[in-house]
Amino acid sequence: MNSLEIPLQEKYVIKKKICVLGGVENYKDEFQREFSSNILPIENKRNIGVNISKIDCPYQNGENFEFLLWNIDCRQSRAYLRTIFYKGAEAVIIFISEAKVDQVLQYFNEVQGRLSSITLVFCIILEKSTKDEIIIKYFSNKEFDSMIKSNSIQIEDINDSSEVLNQICSISLKRSTNKELENIYIIDFIPLDLLFAHSDIQDECNDYFEPESHGEIFKQIINTEQLASYLLKLKLNVQFESINWLKFKNNKYGTFSIYLKNGNVYLFPKICEKCKKIKCLKLKKAPFFICIEAGESMGWTNIDGFDQPEILILAKILALIEGNENNLPRSILNQIRNINYCDKGKK
Repeated sequence: MNSLEIPLQEKYVIKKKICVLGGVENYKDEFQREFSSNILPIENKRNIGVNISKIDCPYQNGENFEFLLWNIDCRQSRAYLRTIFYKGAEAVIIFISEAKVDQVLQYFNEVQGRLSSITLVFCIILEKSTKDEIIIKYFSNKEFDSMIKSNSIQIEDINDSSEVLNQICSISLKRSTNKELENIYIIDFIPLDLLFAHSDIQDECNDYFEPESHGEIFKQIINTEQLASYLLKLKLNVQFESINWLKFKNNKYGTFSIYLKNGNVYLFPKICEKCKKIKCLKLKKAPFFICIEAGESMGWTNIDGFDQPEILILAKILALIEGNENNLPRSILNQIRNINYCDKGKK
């Protein structure tokens, strides 16, 4: 067969968002430059508090990841801004200087309270100390020891900064098969001279500056037990696939699934339910994520422990069970129509 006659296959790409934090701003910038194929001017970070780039990351067995890297400014002047950039992140990488290892605790408390189903990777940069010296000096501390044991934190040695991305790829694939995978925490140790391709970059780690929360840390943690209790009382036509996964059928669009931990919505389209082409790439990608977010209204409730996040998830379920083209917002309908469209099915 002539090479021109070989049919082109669409490349299957897994797209995820990664945030990069830490007070070593030059190291974060260099990490972004080293791995990004497309990058906005780095001045964006100083001007608006974040710089965004794209990382193409081939992984084992032919999986291809496309990461949107959000390099977030953690200096004092931008501290009040940074948490608004976290939403939707699959993973967070935090670069920590060996001189300020205590920041592991501070960033851990900040991130894990605001994001669920997250991979959190601390990268401790060794300059003068060894991994064992850092562990003896800091990790025997009662607070550190409790954090590591209670959260099953993995401690690793890495010899190349690309290994951090490989860790995130590996965990992301596990999440796709194990839907109940909780937050994953890793502490990596890497010598500075192995962190970058060239070692002439210098940086002095900034202090940790706590962001303004305005109570948002509590809004991000879903009371799944109480939410599930109310759903059962409502006697809706829904099924619990597991303790945190709920699914229900919409006769027009297909089967929706909602992860109660964070309210993420996924659609297995009706067009794919009827499809008999096992090798179809669209079928392989299903189910598809659908973006449904709250508006500016804060809402209200007098039920203790049942606040805006829980009400939002309940509203998603009620809206999607009977959803149609007359009662769903246009932005959601457009997403559903695109998912339910198949070029092969039109032929």
